[in-house]
Amino acid sequence: MLDDSDAALSIAHETDHASARLSAIVEEANVPLLSCSSAAVAIASDKAMCYDLFRQANLPTPLTRRSSFSAASQVADRVGYPVVLKPIDGVGCEGVCLVREPAELADALALVHQATAHDEIILQPFVAGVHASVSLLAAGERSLPLSLNGQAIEVGSPFVYQGGAVPLSHPLAARAMTLAQSAIRLISGLRGYVGVDLILTQDEALLIEINPRLTTSYIGLRQVIDLNLAQAIWDARFRDTLPSQVRLIGQVSFTKDQLRRALTMEAA
Repeated sequence: MLDDSDAALSIAHETDHASARLSAIVEEANVPLLSCSSAAVAIASDKAMCYDLFRQANLPTPLTRRSSFSAASQVADRVGYPVVLKPIDGVGCEGVCLVREPAELADALALVHQATAHDEIILQPFVAGVHASVSLLAAGERSLPLSLNGQAIEVGSPFVYQGGAVPLSHPLAARAMTLAQSAIRLISGLRGYVGVDLILTQDEALLIEINPRLTTSYIGLRQVIDLNLAQAIWDARFRDTLPSQVRLIGQVSFTKDQLRRALTMEAA
């Protein structure tokens, strides 16, 4: 299809470098990418690498430790319980597990192992708060936050993504958007639509990860934003321009089951 395409947009998941590989195929075919460069995707897809970048830039983020599967027990003891286990390259809460005590660790490690081909995982202390994301447009060195989004996530072993709401009203909305802009400036080649996940506590917004692709929140955002979002992505990529203003009209909520049914109907 690339032979007959003016441009391509990669929306693949990050697991096992799928998104970076597909982006590289588009680049090698000399077809312009509407989405992030393969090099940027490779960096942003690595949760441990993102953590290192956040810490080096003094941006707030939960303590994160790398570990092999075999050393996870010792690392969990140092991080402290309750602890969250994650694949380095996971997507959509796949393989993310809350472990409240050492007796639960083995089962959680088995779930993480099923979700990744990597030998390394990451461990973080559990932080209670509101699960949120920021949708942004990136054009060159500039970016524009579009919305703060709510994420409905059932915390457990594993975590389960259930849906979301766009926009999310929260006292830390402005802070979250500023942090999201600071986060994506750390990686060259992030462009077009980018998502940044955060946890919003009572006092602070904590950066979790960068999603270098269209995120599920796009489904809700396109229904409430007062502009042609696809055109805005095109303009950010090819014209290096961003909308002069963003206006959101109302709020929309969606569940994972609703999205699955909608996709099934479109495929049919």
